Amino acid sequence: MTQLTKTPSVHPGGLATVAFLKAQLDEGSDHLGIFMPLLLDTVAQLSARNFTTADIQEALAARHRLVMPEQTLATLLGRATRKKFLQRDSGRYQRGGSFPSVPDVTTEKRRIEASQKRLSEALRHHAARRKLAIQSSEAALQLLFRFLEEEQVSLLLGVPAAIAEGSAATFRERAVVAEFVQDAIRDDPAFRAVLNDILEGLVLYRAAFLPDLEAQNRQFKNLKVFFDSILVRQAIGYEGPAIRTLLRETIDVLKTAGAQCLVFDKTAHEIKTILAMYEDRMATDEGRRSLRPSPMTRYFLTQRYSRGDIREMTALIETEIVAAGFQIRQTPRRVPEYTASEKTLAAKLANPTTKDESEPRVVHDVDCVAAILTLRGDLRSPTIEDAGAVFATSSPLVIHNTRLWWQEDERETGIEPIVNVRALANLAWLKKPKLSGELKKSELVALCAAALRPKQETWQRFLKHLDTQEKAKKITSNEVTSIIVSAMSDRLLRDIEDYDPSDVDAITLDDVVERVKESYGAGADAKVQAVTEQYEAKLVELEARMRAETERLSASERTASEKARKREMVIEGRARTFARGITKAVYWIVSALVIVGAFALIVGHPFHAGWLGVVIGAAVVIFVLLELVGTLRHVS
Repeated sequence: MTQLTKTPSVHPGGLATVAFLKAQLDEGSDHLGIFMPLLLDTVAQLSARNFTTADIQEALAARHRLVMPEQTLATLLGRATRKKFLQRDSGRYQRGGSFPSVPDVTTEKRRIEASQKRLSEALRHHAARRKLAIQSSEAALQLLFRFLEEEQVSLLLGVPAAIAEGSAATFRERAVVAEFVQDAIRDDPAFRAVLNDILEGLVLYRAAFLPDLEAQNRQFKNLKVFFDSILVRQAIGYEGPAIRTLLRETIDVLKTAGAQCLVFDKTAHEIKTILAMYEDRMATDEGRRSLRPSPMTRYFLTQRYSRGDIREMTALIETEIVAAGFQIRQTPRRVPEYTASEKTLAAKLANPTTKDESEPRVVHDVDCVAAILTLRGDLRSPTIEDAGAVFATSSPLVIHNTRLWWQEDERETGIEPIVNVRALANLAWLKKPKLSGELKKSELVALCAAALRPKQETWQRFLKHLDTQEKAKKITSNEVTSIIVSAMSDRLLRDIEDYDPSDVDAITLDDVVERVKESYGAGADAKVQAVTEQYEAKLVELEARMRAETERLSASERTASEKARKREMVIEGRARTFARGITKAVYWIVSALVIVGAFALIVGHPFHAGWLGVVIGAAVVIFVLLELVGTLRHVS
């Protein structure tokens, strides 16, 4: 990705200035215009009549406590000259005839400083409760600044942050600040706003060091962003709600900036393979203990996921991926002239200890990079906006090694096929900061959640300790399982890391075991009572629902029965009327035929002359008439 022109440098005393930049953006200024009030304020304070870019740079650092790159200052001075705020002559500047009234930067910064001081005092009080002494409000603000710079802002373009004053925070200081920030974001809207302004202001300030700041407003041009497996799992929710919210916000921000958020079908298959491993190992105590204590493992264990739960996740994986905001795309077939030397890349991505290039993780990452290059074809772009396709991940080692392969082995130019997802999200945020207000807050929440987890090395040591205790018959297998799945274990292990993560001995781990066991024992009656009350409440609710449902069904049945009866009566009445009409028509037709036939028989019968013929004729007539009456009765 685009590299910074110079390492940004801001002193803790300049946090009010960076928050001021955020306020300027809220008032409608662009990424360059937010610096104009600072420039005009600095020019107004200069004693010299004319000055150079270097003079302004030095004065700005002294007055507002941050360093600005000459390139950005030159662009700002050029904009001020075009507006006739300044005049330029032989590389030097002086005030112009239209120099505006100086904006009241000082008053606004004092208001911001007051709010930041309240925040730093709250941090001091929180630290005191955690038995960490912070000498002053300034020291507390500096500690907060270190936390934000080291953990968050340095991800803007994947370049390590430079801390101007002081060394990096200790593990204990980092944990205490993370606790405070987490509580402030959750419980105090005023502190949440102050933190958000500082963080967004820092990102805006660092953006000033990009080679072409004005170009950052340009949307991504049909950029296809394919997400790595771990990011997809986080977006689905396999590592908890904090990181899930962050990934969903990231997806929304990227889409707003014009990018497509995609997942290779190969990545979906890899997730299924991972879930199959969890399903197999979650079946036994030994299997659960063999799982690497990753955030996904801890979440699955503390949420008491069963094999059935994981099997259901596997069945719904494609649905969940789409629901998270992705589109699943088939991995393209490799084209040799585009995919480069994948074997060299596999060697760089392989574990340096095992050097296993056939490891599924390595194969997947190499295949995804090859797919990105296939989709790009001959395209090589110097900017991410026109890169065409990228593979986004959060693994620093994978990113570093892939970039080395791209630049040193392949000697390629332009944007690498792999990017840091947080760096990409920050660039997307810079394009539409007003439409992406929740992203920075979500990043802070996820950052604090990660900072408050125990290190994997501590968990491995703890698992080995539990195994030793079980073999010595000091704890049972059931107790080991209960301790492993307890969220309290995470909190206690993180607490013992506060001072020195490397100094965690068996006695300390024994204390963790006993405290978790005591929490189970002390809370057993309360848990039973709570479960009983929940059961009884659900039973009452269920009975009420059943009564209501029974009444509803009875009323429905009565209504349906009445409707059916009325419907049958209508049908029967219509059928009777129809039948009567048909019957009468048939009756008269048949009767007519019978009568006509009878008279035809009488008329056509030959009669003999004399009295005998009369008698026979009369008898025939009487017989025919009687038969006619009987036949008509049958017809009726």
